[in-house]
Amino acid sequence: MSVETHAHHEHPDVVGSRNRLGVILLIVADVAFALSMIFVYFYLRMQNVNDMWLPAATEESPAVTALSSSSGWTVTALMAIGLLAHFYALKGVRAGNQTQLKLGGLVAFIFSVVGLVYQFNTIATAPFTFSSGAYASCFYMLTILNFVHIVLTVFISLGNWNRSRLGIYKADHWHVDIVNVWWIWMTVSSLLGAFALSFT
Repeated sequence: MSVETHAHHEHPDVVGSRNRLGVILLIVADVAFALSMIFVYFYLRMQNVNDMWLPAATEESPAVTALSSSSGWTVTALMAIGLLAHFYALKGVRAGNQTQLKLGGLVAFIFSVVGLVYQFNTIATAPFTFSSGAYASCFYMLTILNFVHIVLTVFISLGNWNRSRLGIYKADHWHVDIVNVWWIWMTVSSLLGAFALSFT
């Protein structure tokens, strides 16, 4: 007597749809977190309790001056180019063009690395510390959030490009769709941070 077993395999589109939903829910939670930081930034700026938003000079420390928001906009521009490159890759895989997929994925990965280095340099060269007033604390809060987002983007983009290089997306490409959703949110998040830091 033999027992015949049949493995049940879900269609890739079903798996992809479920995973996209999971990623979107994670992004929704991250959106709430990021927006709360933006709220805190503007709230503390408006309150300016005891003139501690940008403290004046004291005998112990010099005056704290706001940094130009240009670095934030530069990082956002780098991420936007990465997003466009990834969208180019997504269009390629949808059309069955593996070369376009690999090229777009590689360019997106490179721009994520460049953005990461630039963001790290912005944080490392800031002329104040966390304890230098409310503006300084909010500056680090927003830039470190963006740094973490870009670290995740580098990791995801590297994996996406490597899987493309190995030809894993020839059968289905729902992973590439999910990565595109992340790229969009990460770019918007960077834009929000740069926008907030433009108001000092």
